[in-house]
Amino acid sequence: MSSSTDTSHTFAPASAEQGSGVRLKLLVGVLVLCLAVFGWKLHGHVMVSAYGDAPEEMVIFEQVDPRSLSAGDLTTYRFDHNGFSQEVANLDWKVRLLFDEGDGHFERPYKIATASSQGSDADGLGPIYNAASCETCHQTDGRTEPIPGQGLLVRVSVPGTNAVGGPKPHPVYGGQFGDVGIPGVPAEGQVEVSYSEIEGKYGDGTPYTLFKPEVQLLDLAYGPLGPGTMLSARAPLSMFGLGLVEALDDETLLAMADPEDADGDGISGRPNMVWNHEAKEVAIGRFGWKAEQPTIRTQSADAAHNDMGVSSPIFPSQTCMNAQNACRTAMHGDNIDTQEFSDKQLEEMRAYLAFLAVPGRGHLNHPAVMRGEELFASIGCASCHVTEMVTGGDHKWRRLRHKTIRPYTDFLLHDMGPGLADNRPSFTADGQEWRTAPLWGIGLLETVNGHTRLLHDGRARTFEEAILWHGGEAERAKEAFRLAPKSDRDAIVTFLKSL
Repeated sequence: MSSSTDTSHTFAPASAEQGSGVRLKLLVGVLVLCLAVFGWKLHGHVMVSAYGDAPEEMVIFEQVDPRSLSAGDLTTYRFDHNGFSQEVANLDWKVRLLFDEGDGHFERPYKIATASSQGSDADGLGPIYNAASCETCHQTDGRTEPIPGQGLLVRVSVPGTNAVGGPKPHPVYGGQFGDVGIPGVPAEGQVEVSYSEIEGKYGDGTPYTLFKPEVQLLDLAYGPLGPGTMLSARAPLSMFGLGLVEALDDETLLAMADPEDADGDGISGRPNMVWNHEAKEVAIGRFGWKAEQPTIRTQSADAAHNDMGVSSPIFPSQTCMNAQNACRTAMHGDNIDTQEFSDKQLEEMRAYLAFLAVPGRGHLNHPAVMRGEELFASIGCASCHVTEMVTGGDHKWRRLRHKTIRPYTDFLLHDMGPGLADNRPSFTADGQEWRTAPLWGIGLLETVNGHTRLLHDGRARTFEEAILWHGGEAERAKEAFRLAPKSDRDAIVTFLKSL
């Protein structure tokens, strides 16, 4: 058993008449009791944690190279189209029930509210929205290709902050541009993205072209945007591993921060201090491109509110602005007892997102992978894309506690330079800062979602382009990559594809 688990007990000795057989039965009974209480099962000479009723599913974690365990025993070795959609092995049956319900909420499309359906499950789409389901933007729990009308969203704000320190919504178009409306409610308009080309050369003279996006909002239904309006296009993120991110202690994240660059390495990561709309307090942001949400529940509720126009106990109002009369008077799915996305459904969604398994690493001993991993660290990429950390010990679900994970991120904000800037502050993140993107599972993106569109607005079409867009704190690492021989550049990309 785990050395941290105290299974010692004090028993009265058996009488001589009872004999050794009774003592043996007693010892066996105690052992069985310990195994039942503490949830462990013997496997060979190793004690395998038996969280649920299928401990045989845990055997694989003894057999693989430990370096391939991206998320400890929350790792999956399914590498096909469904590689992002796997439930973790041997999940407790009570949590599995929540997981399955959450899966249903994630995949189902919301429907337009009617008088007969008011307050029912999946009722209350819009009235102005972007997508009818979570699955629309997160196809197969991954990243739907970020193009207008499919997987690309546009955040909108004006200078200043809202009542809790976040972005100040546009007085007419709110905080997110809605390009779809239910019948009788005009959509806010349409999103168009055009690209300009930026030419460059590697150190060996090989040319490359980067595509810089420009977002325009057209066919505006409620009047002009006005001067000072800030727009930020956002691509989807993959959904696996979120429970482990939530389980990280604040102290772990703060220990990696160096806001004043005290060590002089040019890296000065810091957390985004955001408002927790559920706890009503300031907290460290963990989720989203600028780390704007602190928990899975607030992230889920925020996405439902902005992307689908669905209210919840955390965001109970509709997204309609004062100028949008048809939106404000349309039927909605709220009733006196519940919002369109109930507290129970939020908790089921939390379980689903917490226990989607993280893809493991492959090809660990391939020479190019090993060389790429060395270069990734030596040129400075690992300063922000931190390889390994351990989750804390107080998460609600014990399965998430004390797990060694390899997300390749520090979850902190970093200045990425003017090239990637959206010039739109959000809480304590300024217009050039972005959360370090996790890299675990990134090598499976093309297999799962059929593309390799990367960065916050999907501008990068390849791993190479994503690296070449880095600036600010990552300028030195980017330049080291750009000037490296082609064989070294290829090795770094091969390493990334192994994650």
